[in-house]
Amino acid sequence: MFTDGGTAAHRGIDWPTYGGDPFDGALPWAGLLYWAREQPSRVFPADRVPSADELHRAIPMGYTTLTLLARVALLHGGQQRRLWPEERRPASRGQLQPYQLLLPPTGRERYLKLGASWPVRFALRDAEELSARTGGAVLVCQVVESHNWH
Repeated sequence: MFTDGGTAAHRGIDWPTYGGDPFDGALPWAGLLYWAREQPSRVFPADRVPSADELHRAIPMGYTTLTLLARVALLHGGQQRRLWPEERRPASRGQLQPYQLLLPPTGRERYLKLGASWPVRFALRDAEELSARTGGAVLVCQVVESHNWH
């Protein structure tokens, strides 16, 4: 799942079509992604946010929370592979855990999302430790928006 380039086997919400795998550190932009129903969408550039109509078609309303996330950093095996500059990361108001750590599925497992505290250095420290313990990839994201999606 983790890539330093090339095409990864994204197993989340296969949308938007112009997006890339969230765990691909070689994409030329940090980007944004949606999280719903225990899986991420493809990551897309911050200047190409899909319209509300496109969003409703791709992720129909249902009993879930829709969260818009901004990629912050990608770690693998305890090492920071990519730290993106803050291009669109406003303060996450009202978020108890404004950072989220995403782990890709392995085998038949599902994606895993864990909350992390602020400031960002604590989220990065937790991601580094988690990545070292699992030997795998951890994507650090900041919550931009979160909505009840039903």
